[in-house]
Amino acid sequence: MTGPSYKRNSAAPLLAITLGLLLIAFHRMRGDLLVAWSSEDYGHGMVIPFVAALMGWHILTSHPQKPAPSWLGPAVMLLSALFLLIAALAAFQAAAHYGFIIALIACSLAFLGTRGTFLLLPAFIYLFFAIPLPHLVYANLSQDLQLLSSTLGVKLLEALGISVYQEGNVIDLGLYKLQVVEACSGLRYLFPLVSFGYLVAYLMQDAMWKRLVIFASAVPITIFMNTLRIALIGVTVDKWGPSMAEGLLHQFEGWVVFSLCVAIMLAEAAWLMKATAGRHKGHFRFEIFGIPSGRMLKSPLIPRPAALATFGLAAALAGIFGSGMIEERAETIPDHPSFATFPADIDGWHATEQGLSPDILNSLQLTDYWLADYTHDGIPSPVNFYIAYYASQRIGSSTHSPAHCIPGGGWQVEKKSLLPVTLSDGTVITVTRMLIRRAEAAQLVYFWFDERGRNITETSYAKWYLFVDSITMGRSDGALVRLVTPVDATEKTEDADTRLQHFMELAHPALATFIPGRNLSLPPESPTP
Repeated sequence: MTGPSYKRNSAAPLLAITLGLLLIAFHRMRGDLLVAWSSEDYGHGMVIPFVAALMGWHILTSHPQKPAPSWLGPAVMLLSALFLLIAALAAFQAAAHYGFIIALIACSLAFLGTRGTFLLLPAFIYLFFAIPLPHLVYANLSQDLQLLSSTLGVKLLEALGISVYQEGNVIDLGLYKLQVVEACSGLRYLFPLVSFGYLVAYLMQDAMWKRLVIFASAVPITIFMNTLRIALIGVTVDKWGPSMAEGLLHQFEGWVVFSLCVAIMLAEAAWLMKATAGRHKGHFRFEIFGIPSGRMLKSPLIPRPAALATFGLAAALAGIFGSGMIEERAETIPDHPSFATFPADIDGWHATEQGLSPDILNSLQLTDYWLADYTHDGIPSPVNFYIAYYASQRIGSSTHSPAHCIPGGGWQVEKKSLLPVTLSDGTVITVTRMLIRRAEAAQLVYFWFDERGRNITETSYAKWYLFVDSITMGRSDGALVRLVTPVDATEKTEDADTRLQHFMELAHPALATFIPGRNLSLPPESPTP
């Protein structure tokens, strides 16, 4: 085939259109990513797509490819479609983020081939570092790092001769209590540093084991430097007062510590290349930051059947998901009484109703809710009772675990377990039981998800059954039920357990009335409001 014939039959425009269709299909993903990238934790994410593109450009100019389209492309595109479907039906946005990268890999397979895609894997993998962690993973990781940083910070302060006492993630310096909150967990260093570590490892032209050491070292460097930061704040507070833990100085310390993290990683890489050099001394491939020259392909892209099939799948995804067809799907919307009519008096328990602020309501995007403090004569502490109900769960509007929100209020989860509570009628409700503390205050928390008659305690299971029930039942309604009671210093935790379980026994009949169960005789409504 001649050169001009290649140009006439080039599949480059088809590839460009396919990528455009994918942007339409995954349109909900873009706004969420921009919001995440505007945060301090993921601010580095906005740069990664450009660096990954430059990385891929250099790879192809260094190893020009002869396109050999593979039928793996359409197969991987179907996998991407599954991720997108999970995101839409299970209200799990992270699946769409991962699905988009998988779709890009599918395009590479379908237009370029397996060998070229394999060479481009470092660039594709780097894109994953731009994706925010799922919230349930982020929250658990943040809690663990807060506690670890607090513990190590206290040990370092003690080694420096400063009298200090730790209670969860609160460091008591006597006149001032330093609380290691989510912002001080170290995640704001960890995410960009892990991303930077991958890039440094990629730029190192040296043995693979050295590159793996550099990448893996991001975690201990982050923990060590965050511990050092907390200890430094403790020392300055101890000498010059509480103002040293606040404001601009606090932020400045953060930037200085992160800069030191980067410097340590670069010094580590330089030392590894020099101290363990064999016959061939390692070096950095800084040329990646320049504009590459040369051809990326040995011959133009040709619109082979695999590429045409991938284009067709992308067009179908754009039509189904880009048009809002899934979001506006027909769905059974159960009828339920307004929670404004929820019983304010339950067998001697009297409610003082509370309201959520407009900001919180805007964030939760729930359909209806009930929030009240219930008190009982002769029972020393109240029970705070909260129900968040969603008639139709969508991305940005779905139940989420209190375990993810509680640390944000400064509470430390001291104990967390599953507890089956058996009611007098034989009903067993398994709850997530958490004992939480903040300074001297302690509370006992019970919560569970009531999802279309299912008793669920974990967010991951709630997402899975939301996906399944959206397909098999045409329903996505669900509720979070949460009970909280103080644990007074004069009582045992078991007393708080008894109080919550007593209230659960009495409130359960009302719950069954207000939260729709599994069996309904209602016709489906369309579209979902």
